Parts: sequence; C-alpha cells; structure tokens
Amino acid sequence: MNPANRRDILKYGAAAAASTLSLPGLNLAHAQAGPLKIGLITPLSGPQEFIGSYVKNGAEIAVDQINKAGGIQGRQVALEIRDDKANPAAALAAARELLGAGINLHTGGISSAVVLALIPVMQQENGVFMTCGAGTEKMNHENYSPNLFRPGDAPDARGRAQARLMAEKYPQITRWTGLIPDHEYGRTMWSIFVDGLLEFYPALTGKKPEILDPILLPYGVSDYRNSITQALRQQADGVYNATYGGDAITMFQQARGFGLMQRYKVVCDAANEFLVARGMKQQLPPHWTGMHYYAEANKGNAMSDRFVADYLAKTKDPEPLGWAAEAHASIYALAKAIEKGKSTDTKSVIANLKGLTWDTVTGSRTLRAEDNQAIKDVELVYIEPAATDKGYRVAQYQKVEGKSVLLPASPGKKLVLRTA
Repeated sequence: MNPANRRDILKYGAAAAASTLSLPGLNLAHAQAGPLKIGLITPLSGPQEFIGSYVKNGAEIAVDQINKAGGIQGRQVALEIRDDKANPAAALAAARELLGAGINLHTGGISSAVVLALIPVMQQENGVFMTCGAGTEKMNHENYSPNLFRPGDAPDARGRAQARLMAEKYPQITRWTGLIPDHEYGRTMWSIFVDGLLEFYPALTGKKPEILDPILLPYGVSDYRNSITQALRQQADGVYNATYGGDAITMFQQARGFGLMQRYKVVCDAANEFLVARGMKQQLPPHWTGMHYYAEANKGNAMSDRFVADYLAKTKDPEPLGWAAEAHASIYALAKAIEKGKSTDTKSVIANLKGLTWDTVTGSRTLRAEDNQAIKDVELVYIEPAATDKGYRVAQYQKVEGKSVLLPASPGKKLVLRTA
C-alpha cells in the first residue's frame, strides 16, 4: 500500500471531521481538550445560601478526591459553579448558559421549585441533572423526566419514616398539626407525613390519629408572629415542621418568645438537620429531625471517614451536614456512570445511571431504574439543648431501612396518598 500523501491526509481528515460532527450521540465533551466540566447550580446567596455552601463544599471535595485518584477515564474534573439563589428564574438562566457552553452534566438544586423548573430545559437541551436535596415528589411522578435523578432521600421515604417513628415512640400522641411553608416542598412533606400517620398509627397502636389543619407560613419573610399566634389557638400534642434553612431559624426563634414549641409534647422536623440547633444552641427546643447524612452514625465507613477528614481540612467544620454528602454522592454517581459507559454523552450517562449501585458516605445506594430515585436508608436524630461547646447534643439516633418506607415507583402518575 502506498503511503498517503499530504493532500490525501488533509482531504480524508476534513471528511472524517465533517462526518464525526454529524454523528448522532457524539461524545463532544470527551472530544474537548481540558478537564471534564460538570455544572453545579445551587444557592450561594439569599436565605438558603448556607445550604448551598454545603452543596458546593461536598461537590468540591468529591472532585478533589476523584482528581487525586486520576480523574474520570483519565480526565481531570472541574466544576462550573453558578448561583441559583433558590430561584427558578435564576436557575434557568444558569442552566441555559451552561448547556449552551456544551456542559451537559449538572448537579445541585436544593429547591423543589428550581428542580421542577429545570425539568423541561434539561430534557429539551439534552442535559442531565442530579438534585442534592429537593423534596418534591413530582419529579418522580407526574413530572417525571429521564433527565433528572435524585441520588438521595425520597420525600415519601423520609416523611413516612418519620411518621412511623412517631407511632413507635409516641403512641399516646395522636393529635397532630403542622407548621408548613406554603410552597411546593412544604405541601409535599405535610401530605406525605399525614399519609404515614394514617398508615402507621392504626397499624402499630390501634389508634386513628386526629389531623388538624396545618398552619401555612409564608416563605422568605422575617416576621412569623401572625402564624405563631394562629398556631397558639390550636390544641395539638404533636407538630411537624417543614420550614427550613434561614426561615426555620427565624420561625423557631420567634416561636420561642411565645412559648409555642413548649406546648407540644413532641416536635418532628422534616429536614433542618443541625441548622436550627446551630442557630439556637441551648435555646433549641428538643426535636427529631431528618438528615441526609449523620457522620457519627457512619463511622467505620471508609468513604465517610475520609469525607469527614477532608471536610474538616477544607472548612474547619468537623460535622458536615447532609447536603454536602448528597452533592458528594451525586458526583460519584456521575463518575461511575461515565466510567461504566466510557462516555460523557447524555444518552449513555442516563442509561448507566439507571439501576446504578455505587458507594457513598452512607453506604451503598441504588438508583431505581423506573423513576431515577435512589433507594437509601433514612437517618433520623433527636437533638436537645446541652451544656456543650456546640450548645446541643444528639440524644438518640435511628436509621430506617429505605425500601421499607419508599413507595413503589409510578413515573408519569401522581402519587396517591391517604388523606384525613
């Protein structure tokens, strides 16, 4: 065979390039020089900034660990970070910018409204998004999209695990109300918690719980006194709180002045982890709260131990909260899906995320293929004020097997729940 001359090389090279660019499913990201870029869209300003900072730190630690181990398929990883302000419009602008720049893989999104807004743009623009804490059930049900994944707790697993725990530990507490933010996440969590109360109290105690109308609270305000006064007029023994982040700290601090929380025999908080405890310290009302990740309970898990050490080195905080762990888990899930399919192409990543089992700081998790929801154990802690440096301590801890409380997959269909 005669060696090709320069003209042939240029001719066939140009033809090959043109042909490659027209191929469907081309792995453009892999063809790009430089690091593999992953978009991180999370609140870095506004009332939920400090939750977003956990997401950012957790994702950055995962990327550092992966890069030190040689990267993904030999490529170093870099985050492209954008502030969504927990606002759907800001999140959409950030997503469109990153997708337009050729970045198809994304993580972040702790707001339900943000995640629901991102569904159509991710599907239309061929992107993948992993939420690090959004609690809407709709993303796995009537708003299901193959392009969105939740590698952490499902809202139905979290809320129903909390309701079952209440029935097990407080069988005499049967009159319940809620302090519920009047938005997607709040309404979702209250509905699921009620569903769990109506299932587990009769099953475990033989008693039917009485469900009072929840107190609906505005989102992102500085004054909750009208809502607190409304709550004082109720005669409930147990309360479920779904306000979160800066709103929760403000509400709990103002409620303390009215003695509201002291009126309840048990307080169950949906998802604030240690946020309220850190804000109120010894003024904290004792309560149960749900956590994506409780480091102390995962000691001995090598991945968790290293995560805690790296988090301490990066932030001087020895107690990373769950949103950091969820971001960490999402980056490792993307990495494993890419390595499994040997491609960063959206179609390949989606195919390999579905049914994926991977290691995380809470142990092994599996992404359910039918609806992109992780099967993960639910971690619940009871926090009370204490004369410690932190001003609080964890008095009890319980892990609930995820698959025992997670409802069956029904993508495309509205979640059906019991109502009072």
